[in-house]
Amino acid sequence: MCRKAIGRPARPFTVGGGRAVHQFAATSAFAERTVVKAVQAVRIHEDVPLTSAALIGCAVVTGVGAVLNRARVGRGDTVLVIGAGGIGLNVLQGARISGASVVVAVDANPAKEEVARRFGATHFLASVAGVKEILPAGVDHAFECVGRTDLIRQAVDALDRHGQAVLLGVPAADAEAAFQVSSLYLDKSILGCRYGSSRPQHDIAVYADLYRQGSLLLDELVTATYPLEDFEKAAAVVREGAVARAVLTFS
Repeated sequence: MCRKAIGRPARPFTVGGGRAVHQFAATSAFAERTVVKAVQAVRIHEDVPLTSAALIGCAVVTGVGAVLNRARVGRGDTVLVIGAGGIGLNVLQGARISGASVVVAVDANPAKEEVARRFGATHFLASVAGVKEILPAGVDHAFECVGRTDLIRQAVDALDRHGQAVLLGVPAADAEAAFQVSSLYLDKSILGCRYGSSRPQHDIAVYADLYRQGSLLLDELVTATYPLEDFEKAAAVVREGAVARAVLTFS
């Protein structure tokens, strides 16, 4: 992430008579090649397919990093993951890699159960309401991966003593969440997390090695690939929730 872009209001480029062209965090583009500083490039082994490696730079670093770096989930911990999309799936596999004993995935789409279990979920629910039946005392770590303020409240309410809720979903910039302040008196905490609290030069190489060892699933995240010209098709299936991740390729 570009440090100079964090917290700045959007200032899109303009083309063709003033039409706004937006970007994300002053980094994203559809260029086939771009010039970057050496510190922004990470060497990975040539046997890691580029279509899979491309996912490390965002969803994997964010989801797995939130587990390993921010929450520091330990062996035997219990984990709740709200939302089994691209970020949530990587939180699930981060929890699996960490040795969590119980990993509950929550998603309103029942079609997500199979892939959620493949990535590390031990249980799958349609709503957070059923979590207390599995873990009556609550969970050690709850990850909100959707970006809805009502789900943030549910993540906090699902915590056990000393538990922590990690916020990964991105609601509207002016959204406000509410929770009972007294619920935090039992050493519970709410943690923000950007980009998996990662050190890209270190973490990306580590995740590539975990993939080569068979611990980190990347190929399974790539539901479909599209040529750049079919961007609109790729965007449509992502909005429908029909894929884990769609990858654009350059001819």
